[in-house]
Amino acid sequence: MNKRKTFGFKPAAEFNNHQLSLCLNDIAKQRELLALVRIGLPAELSKHVLHCLVSGSVILLYSDSASWASQIRFLANNILEKLRDAGQTNVAKLQVRIMPVDVGVSGRGGKPKLPSAETIASLCRDGELTDNNDVLAVALMRLGNTLRRRAQDD
Repeated sequence: MNKRKTFGFKPAAEFNNHQLSLCLNDIAKQRELLALVRIGLPAELSKHVLHCLVSGSVILLYSDSASWASQIRFLANNILEKLRDAGQTNVAKLQVRIMPVDVGVSGRGGKPKLPSAETIASLCRDGELTDNNDVLAVALMRLGNTLRRRAQDD
């Protein structure tokens, strides 16, 4: 009686594709809704509506700045009217939120700012003066060595 042990982590290949198809379907609906919203706006303003979704009876529009968001709010009734004409009768209210363009997983970029050479030398020196049984001192010494190596690479 050799049972396979199950873990909490499930490989992606074993997932039922039903969940993925639901997500893709939601994304497609949101893109259609975004296209409808953009049609109801002036060309210059429509470029600044980044994303939209329906939450209950509220449509959430995401803009890239507060100045464009205020102009979108000014046209809220026009947008809601266009949506109702297109068959979105469940939408009663419009909210605009700001989502800056630079938000994402792009990372910080650039090189990390390292401490001064004196600080690095102090970390290494203090670590060498203590015994190897002190866990914190050993960790600080390793940190100092790593920072020294990185400073030399620059």
